[in-house]
Amino acid sequence: MERPTLTQLLDIYFETENEEERINIIKDIALTLKLDIVAALNNVNDVRVKDVVTDPKRKIIFIKFYFTHQYLAAKDFIIAIKFSTQKSKPIVPAQVEKYVNKIKDWIAAKLYRKQYPYDLTYIILGPKFTKGVSTMKRMIEDGKFWYNATPDRLIEVIENLIEYFKARVIAFAERLAETKRNLKNRGIEGHFDQGIEAIKQLLKITHRLKGIIRRIREMKDKEYYEIAVKLIEDENYLNDLDLFLR
Repeated sequence: MERPTLTQLLDIYFETENEEERINIIKDIALTLKLDIVAALNNVNDVRVKDVVTDPKRKIIFIKFYFTHQYLAAKDFIIAIKFSTQKSKPIVPAQVEKYVNKIKDWIAAKLYRKQYPYDLTYIILGPKFTKGVSTMKRMIEDGKFWYNATPDRLIEVIENLIEYFKARVIAFAERLAETKRNLKNRGIEGHFDQGIEAIKQLLKITHRLKGIIRRIREMKDKEYYEIAVKLIEDENYLNDLDLFLR
């Protein structure tokens, strides 16, 4: 039997009023999301998935991956999907923070050390949340990037994850452009092949993640290269990155 798609599961979730059934659907959503994200990562040649762990007891799915390029390989990226079966009352912001701390403790235990260079994205799925959860502040703090979500905000969360990688593309391209200007002012012609390759990796992962929520056209390496070059040669092009990601 073919597994339902993420979109189909979300449709079923919204059509279901029974709380017990919703919790079971949330489990399926979490597993399907894991498969979709891992597939997206595996479809990018320059990304390596290091670890995929499902912990049924703690209801956590853990995906750890890294970029192979030397400019980007300084840290791991971790996506943690936590799903809750709490039924008696809606989940409040304090409960979300508790979940996040548990996720961080769980990661530290798995890695056997608390100080570890990684970017963390968390996705929390549950049957019922208070309004305060949907308005919780999203922040980048200490190199960790956090998001939280209910099933009805799941697509938004994936889009925000894409925005995060897109922001890294832009920031990296801006740094390269600044380096290029500084070298030019000193009469030095720099070589940016390695930087261009790094941008290509970021573009690829961003594009693949976008493919989770809708079909996208396949891009050839040549096109990635041309986009990467434009990003450091034409600063105006930084504002048009959306055109490439459509």
